[in-house]
Amino acid sequence: MTTAASLTLSTQRTSWFSRPWLSALFWVAAVIALAVMAYSGHVGWDSQVCWKTVQSLHNSSDPYAGGIASLQEFQKRLGPGSRVHPPLVYVYSPITLPMLRVAAMFPGWALAVLYAVAMAIGVLLQFWAGFQMASKKERRWLCLLMPAMLFFPGLITDDVILSGNVAYVLYGLILAAGVPGWKQGNWSWYFVAVLAASVFKAPFLALLAFPVLMDRRQWVPSVLTAATGVLLFAEQMRLWPHMFREYLMSIRLMFDVAHDFGFGPAGLLGRVLCYRGLPYSRATSILSVIFAGFVGVGLLILARRVRQDNLLRENWIPVALVGTLLLNPRIMKYDLAAMTIPMLLIGWRTLQFATRRSDEEEQQDDSGRNGQKLSVSTAIFVGAGCFLIPNVITVAGPSWFPVELMVVLAIFASGVWCLNRSIMGLHSAESISSDLVEESDEVLSAFATSAS
Repeated sequence: MTTAASLTLSTQRTSWFSRPWLSALFWVAAVIALAVMAYSGHVGWDSQVCWKTVQSLHNSSDPYAGGIASLQEFQKRLGPGSRVHPPLVYVYSPITLPMLRVAAMFPGWALAVLYAVAMAIGVLLQFWAGFQMASKKERRWLCLLMPAMLFFPGLITDDVILSGNVAYVLYGLILAAGVPGWKQGNWSWYFVAVLAASVFKAPFLALLAFPVLMDRRQWVPSVLTAATGVLLFAEQMRLWPHMFREYLMSIRLMFDVAHDFGFGPAGLLGRVLCYRGLPYSRATSILSVIFAGFVGVGLLILARRVRQDNLLRENWIPVALVGTLLLNPRIMKYDLAAMTIPMLLIGWRTLQFATRRSDEEEQQDDSGRNGQKLSVSTAIFVGAGCFLIPNVITVAGPSWFPVELMVVLAIFASGVWCLNRSIMGLHSAESISSDLVEESDEVLSAFATSAS
């Protein structure tokens, strides 16, 4: 009776936490917090760059020339070591300019409203796609944590959502298009979304590895989509040669002046070399290729092992997505936002796996139930500690510390470890069952021989 009462109480608590009104209350609180942050601080620093470009196109002026001149003036006046933040410039390729010319025909207030709605839809699509990776039990607590994830891209506290970067919209479309892919095997819209996103950011083509990791039959469409994206990028040299050179110069100046390298391994190396006045292009390129090759080969090997054990497919999806995002040579805060929910699921599943009792029979009695409760509470305690420590370092630690990369690599490595251990456990269980079958066959054959 005591056990039944405790189970009833636990069920009531779970149902109370999974009530829709509580999740809606958390979302209202998150929206209010965003509104207060936007009102009291700086907002839309990335979207304002696009707005200035729209205005320059409306006035029939060169959209890249003004940014290049401002960066060069900043470099001469204050130098790359200045603590004053350099001006942001338009760093998207010339193929995006016709879209901005169409946007220039609308009034500014209409563009602001439309873009704010697109940003909100992109964020919600990212969360919806991450929600589809969770199991039914995980969704009960995930729906309460998602509003908080707005402020913790990559599980690290940051206000990058206020930047208005177009990556939020692009990632939302890509991840939402990937849901029919891993659920139904229909990757067509995913390829279209990645190709469209690569028009703005060519490194998005690295996301074409994700369908291959989920289904090896997607090699041909992934390669064809990647080739199309590369051709679109290269064709701009012929169509707009002058603006394309200015576009490349703008990117180079953002690296030299703003040290806008991102948080990946190559980005950290480039930042260090640039601060010391050393050339960084070749070293960062080599490290990026080595790191991407190492991660890519590891993902392909793990994907082959997972395909042999379909029971692990649910755990493989977030690990494959985070690993694919790590192939990006320049990981920024808005890239980390796209992998926040998958990282949270990987961390939770790894902690559960690490604290689960190996003896399943012992969990049936009262002591086993107490041990299981202790394991879950231990997992929550350890997970909260792993979450708080890097955020405390980010807020109160050194002004620049590679904590973002450390968190991503640690969670990705834990997910790979968990999958490997699960595969080994399945194989050992299969070997034990096969040995038992062989022993039973030998006993039956011996009995039949003696009986005859």
